[in-house]
Amino acid sequence: MPYAIRLPLVLKTVVVHLLLPAALAISLGAAGGVVHADVLPPQMQDASESAAAAEAELTQGAEERTLHPVIRLGVLTHSPPWYDGSFVDESVRWLAWKLPQYRFETEYLGTGDLMRRMEARDIDLAVAPASFFFFAQRPLMNRFVASIVSDAAVDAEESAAAAVIVRRDREDLKTLADLKGRSVSLVRDEVSPGELELKREVVRIGLDPDHFFGQELREPRLRMRAVVTDVLSGRTDAGILRACFLEELERSGLRGAYGELRVLDERKDDGLHCRHSTSAYPGWMLASTASLSQEAARAITAVLLTKPANAWGQHWTVSPNVEAYDDLFRTLQIGPYAYLREWTLARIWSEWKAAIIIVLISIVGLCVHGFVLEKLVGLRTRELKEAWKKQQETEREAREASARLESLQRAGAVGQISSIVAHEMKQPLGVIQNLSRGTLRLIEDEPETLDEVAQAVESINDEAVRAAQIIDRVRSWSQGRVNRQVLEADQGVKRAVQSFMLTNRSRGISIRTGVLQSAKVWMDPLELELIVVNLLSNAAEAARKSDLPTVMIDLQTARESLPGDVAAVVLTITDNGPALSDQTFAALGCTALQTTREGGLGLGLMIVRTLAENNVGRLTFERLAPHGLAVHVTLPVWMPEIKKADIDLREKTRAADDSKDPSSHPAL
Repeated sequence: MPYAIRLPLVLKTVVVHLLLPAALAISLGAAGGVVHADVLPPQMQDASESAAAAEAELTQGAEERTLHPVIRLGVLTHSPPWYDGSFVDESVRWLAWKLPQYRFETEYLGTGDLMRRMEARDIDLAVAPASFFFFAQRPLMNRFVASIVSDAAVDAEESAAAAVIVRRDREDLKTLADLKGRSVSLVRDEVSPGELELKREVVRIGLDPDHFFGQELREPRLRMRAVVTDVLSGRTDAGILRACFLEELERSGLRGAYGELRVLDERKDDGLHCRHSTSAYPGWMLASTASLSQEAARAITAVLLTKPANAWGQHWTVSPNVEAYDDLFRTLQIGPYAYLREWTLARIWSEWKAAIIIVLISIVGLCVHGFVLEKLVGLRTRELKEAWKKQQETEREAREASARLESLQRAGAVGQISSIVAHEMKQPLGVIQNLSRGTLRLIEDEPETLDEVAQAVESINDEAVRAAQIIDRVRSWSQGRVNRQVLEADQGVKRAVQSFMLTNRSRGISIRTGVLQSAKVWMDPLELELIVVNLLSNAAEAARKSDLPTVMIDLQTARESLPGDVAAVVLTITDNGPALSDQTFAALGCTALQTTREGGLGLGLMIVRTLAENNVGRLTFERLAPHGLAVHVTLPVWMPEIKKADIDLREKTRAADDSKDPSSHPAL
């Protein structure tokens, strides 16, 4: 009860001091007499004196309330044995001693009553678990003053938890998850520390806290011992206690009950040294409401923080951070987060804020992406149109280059054929000419009888001479009487490769250029181009039979590649075509007018060999392992001092060929 005036004293004062004298005065007045104190009977005189004393006591109490402001303290009651409650009483007496200028009135209230008194501002200070203040929300309180710690709970942020008890012989209950669908006993008005903390652990193991227990037996307030009785008697499978309640029972002498119980999922890894099953949270705290002045709050805080610890190590410390309960209430969707149980805009934003932001960003991103994509598509369309035009132009150039190369090859073939015809036909024509001359000499011996025969033979001779003259002109072209000049071999090879790349024969072939060393040669540019193009054509045709057709071109200078230690440049063209048999390899470049390619004339390698030899070079072949072929064309490097010797060599070679000409034989 509050430290206030008791009701019996008030009633006594009113009856004795007011009602009794009034009744006496009325009776005496009716008799026509005057009442004097000295004529009152003794009983009446005692009553009068008592009434006067009571009136003086009331007057003194009113004066004390005026001189000493009253500070009203509300304490949330919990089931005994409750040593924190005893410490609160001890602390109130300490405050009354240290702060005599204030009068402290203490009331022990239930959860609902304390909440209503705080809302009505009939309470200046409140002592309750931290979860109560978080549930009550901050508008009902002004500030946290202090928090209770002890030897069992040395950390103010880890001084409250729940303990789930079962009988020690219940081997089927080993963890909190085993309680799903089981019956449980708990105190009706003491949900924290206890029920709320346990439900948070149920969520932590992935289960629904609202439908976890099969049956809940709620005992009346202040009856936590009944929870222990329910478990021991088998009335329920488990019970929910506040942490340290078992230790307080043992301290009170109930060791038997303590020994017959077991705590599920007992925690020992935090700052709470009592048996408990859940995470530890902030414990009992003292908070002030808006009705308490700052001066009084400051004085009370200073006195409590300097109060010495008692025998159990209980003392006051600064208030901890209570945000641990923010996670609990948010997870359970209760208290200030009860709105999360309804699909409101606030809940949708709270639960799906990240997803909503991502969706909005995605929509904006898609819009930006669509705009950028439209611009890029337009740009790409213009680029494709330009590329298509360039491709059309390239194809046209390729067709022209292909036609030109075909013309060059046909010209080379005609030149080779002309050389063969000139070489082979000169002899029979010479024989015909000699025979016709001999016949004419025989006819001259008998001119009378053979005039007509002589005329015919003379005509044959004239036509043979005429044909020989034509063949001589063809031979003069085929024997190298062409427009030779100093030529950069690497540049000529590059031009030839570029020309070949423009043709259809290069499609699907990877043509790679290796080392192209700079070197000068003395030859006709057309002849060099014919050499490179013919070799590339043959290499591409061979490489096309492999999975990754590849042709490699190299141009390097070398010594001792030609007789006389003459500096030379070696053109090497390799392919990765199939392996060649010994017979096929031996016949390379040796047989004219034979080919394995459909529509070919079989003159490619023959033309290359002829052109190389006409320029004092040579053509060689090399088989590669495991497959492929390398063709080497060796040409002399041009030097001014050997130019005259080269011309003399060609003249000697031509003279030797003329000496073998049947047309120079003496007449038969």
